[in-house]
Amino acid sequence: MTSKDRDTHDTHAPADADGLPPLPREASPPPLDDALHLLQADPGHSLADPGLARLAPAGLDRLFLAARRQAERNYDGILLLLDLLHLAQRAEDAGHRRLLTGVVRQLRHHVEDQQRWQALADNAAYYRDNRQVAERVAARLPLG
Repeated sequence: MTSKDRDTHDTHAPADADGLPPLPREASPPPLDDALHLLQADPGHSLADPGLARLAPAGLDRLFLAARRQAERNYDGILLLLDLLHLAQRAEDAGHRRLLTGVVRQLRHHVEDQQRWQALADNAAYYRDNRQVAERVAARLPLG
């Protein structure tokens, strides 16, 4: 899922059967997404991380590997939080159940970050493997 897809896909579910209120949807892009676009001088938040097109294949390969590793770390964190969520749902102690809202919020942050790291890895691999496209995209970018 690309950053544009995330902007139009509502991941915030309504209140669940336990009566927990839905979490407010952030009006601005997720911080990681926003930072990556700012670093690329891409205020329009395009789909394909055009600033990556300027990188050499070796740099794109390094970025691909690093972003993929980070996406995997986020995925592992998501699984851990899901296990915690499962335990909290079964707990009868009200204090443990109050953790649910925070765990769900953190899960959403991890999911957003995991998706963005994966999109960054995918885009880096695409530009690395399609040099003619990367050169055309880079030629259209403002000098900076």
